[in-house]
Amino acid sequence: MTEHEFNSISELAEHLKISRTTLYKRANLSDIDLTGVYSNEQLDLLSSVHPTVQQLNSSTEQTGQLSEQTEQQIKFLNKEISAKDKQIKLLSGQLKEKDLQIGLLNKHLDQAQQLQLIAEQRLTETKDNLIEYQEKENHTKKGFWSRLFK
Repeated sequence: MTEHEFNSISELAEHLKISRTTLYKRANLSDIDLTGVYSNEQLDLLSSVHPTVQQLNSSTEQTGQLSEQTEQQIKFLNKEISAKDKQIKLLSGQLKEKDLQIGLLNKHLDQAQQLQLIAEQRLTETKDNLIEYQEKENHTKKGFWSRLFK
């Protein structure tokens, strides 16, 4: 069993004439640790396409089209996606409407607070006027001669 040594992953990928990403994927599929020292068998596994990928490619090439069941599933999923899109559009519209309602509610709340403040100010003014009037009434009125001759 001959062992080959490589200083880096990039060097190994260049030797196998594949990308580093492909190298990592193939190493994971084949359970090979990328330690720097590799046997001929490991290099063969890393340089060849994984058997399940080959099977998938060959079966797809042989049939040339998807099975009827898969096509039905795709149609069903497309219908589900369009239904979800409609639902999202409806919910977005409802959210916009609610935002407008909240804005209007805030405006009305602000107006109500302003009116309450005005009413409180007027009440305070009226109360002050009443107190002044009562104070004037409480002073006993003196006649002309009594004021003149204290």
